[in-house]
Amino acid sequence: MNKDLEMKEVKKPKKASKIRILVDLLFFILMILVLVPQSTGIPIHEWASFIIIIPFFIHVIINWNWITVNSQKFFKKETIKTRFDYILNWFLYLLMITVTVSGIVISEAALPAFGIHFVPDAFWSTIHNLSATLFMVVLGIHITLHWKWILGAFSKLKLKTDLHNLIGIGAIIKTYSRDLIFLISISTVLSFAVWLLNFTDWADSFRVESIKENNVEQNSRASWMMYVLPLVKVTVLIGIPALISGGIIRLKKKLVK
Repeated sequence: MNKDLEMKEVKKPKKASKIRILVDLLFFILMILVLVPQSTGIPIHEWASFIIIIPFFIHVIINWNWITVNSQKFFKKETIKTRFDYILNWFLYLLMITVTVSGIVISEAALPAFGIHFVPDAFWSTIHNLSATLFMVVLGIHITLHWKWILGAFSKLKLKTDLHNLIGIGAIIKTYSRDLIFLISISTVLSFAVWLLNFTDWADSFRVESIKENNVEQNSRASWMMYVLPLVKVTVLIGIPALISGGIIRLKKKLVK
């Protein structure tokens, strides 16, 4: 069975690689917009947060064979790097679920546009900020682990002439339609599980603390800092973990030699 799955992965069309890099590029651009709400404004931040779910799911489906193969091989013979990458990817997925759910609950622009209003909640605001911060750190490590592939794919990418490859997304969705339904179902269940945190004593403790902090006034910053500082934060939180994990990988290679 493993052999069949591995062969299926090897026989992927070459266009799949270009589709993947284009989807990942779109995801990364949207992610930057999502991670700097102070710079883009809340409406753009929230709408981009909804749109980014599409390339995120497509990214997962494109890599579904890898997920399936390594899920079966996880407790068998597997390299430490692959096992670590597998766990990291699942953690990244769970963080994505948490960021999305918490973002929906504290929506100030997108959902109110449809007449759906939520009461501001300190617990979900804290969870949203914390999970988004962790997401940036883990994303930096994830990028490092796949840096060689990213550089290779970008070197072969010709944006103007390769955009037509995105048409192939339809074929990928059709091929993995059952897996996509499974992924959406699992994501829905996990989203509901995250939302249930709303009724815990832990959540109430955050709300009590927020009452005390509401009276503290924040000093206003210069307008240019409001735009620049979020970008600096994203760069640092993604860049530093990426550099550290990259250094560890290079050091390990030297020690092995």
